[in-house]
Amino acid sequence: MPTLDLVYNPVSGSFRKDRMERLAAAFEQRGFSVEKLGTKADGAQLSGRADLICVHGGDGTLRDTIQAMMAQGIDVPLCIARSGTINLVARELDYPKDPEKLAQKVADAWARGPEGWVHSPLYTLGEMPIASCLSIGPDSHAVAQVSGTLKKRIGRFAYAVAMLRQLREWPRNPMTIRGEMAEGAGFECEAEAAIVSHGALYAGPFRLSPKAALAADSIELITLRRCTRLGMLGFVIAAMLRLPVEKFAFAEIRSCRRVAFDRCVTPVQVDGDHMPECAFAIGPSGRTIRYVV
Repeated sequence: MPTLDLVYNPVSGSFRKDRMERLAAAFEQRGFSVEKLGTKADGAQLSGRADLICVHGGDGTLRDTIQAMMAQGIDVPLCIARSGTINLVARELDYPKDPEKLAQKVADAWARGPEGWVHSPLYTLGEMPIASCLSIGPDSHAVAQVSGTLKKRIGRFAYAVAMLRQLREWPRNPMTIRGEMAEGAGFECEAEAAIVSHGALYAGPFRLSPKAALAADSIELITLRRCTRLGMLGFVIAAMLRLPVEKFAFAEIRSCRRVAFDRCVTPVQVDGDHMPECAFAIGPSGRTIRYVV
């Protein structure tokens, strides 16, 4: 009987205890032995005995789980039960919201074996794993101001409220970005805003780079040399209308293996969470995350 750690975040955007219990029961009905482990203030808790980990939370909970796996030297596959505000990774992997359908999908994929799973090279900011995305600029300043209470009440719209508040004091902090392209060439550019995307999606259903994917062994760096209020509005409209942001919003997109900022720029948004203190270099960790799909 395979064992499963059900890691759940009791304060995530759409967490419901009854849904978590349904999820645990659905996995047990399909032959898994389930151990339920709630996250704490210092991160995710893992048993160290599981054959599979199911993350019941958002992208931040997924990042915390991967960080706990790295700290404990655990290398087992993952699946995700959506319970966060936006759930970028779960959306990309098309995990169902319904507990029964999710458990059935994962059980079927488990029976088929790892050849068909998604193998995602893990990138890190310093030693912090990046599950889906990172940004520096007006949107990271807005994330730093998001109210946890409001986020609990209205979900992802809390980010829109924070961005509207940000319009009064619009940050424009130029930075120098250097790195290594996916094909090995070096680069250097100036920017007032930057987004690093490892997954296909950003801020919900939006695709900023056609090359971004969890299975890609590269990250997509999207930069705005000048990030005025009007420029950011154009960027958002282009993303919403699914227009090429490099053409309609004057952004530059690079497929990279390594990215370094000229200083420890703050605030930084990682997987939808505000990070007050971060390293300033992004690169491959040497680990691969396996998602059972």
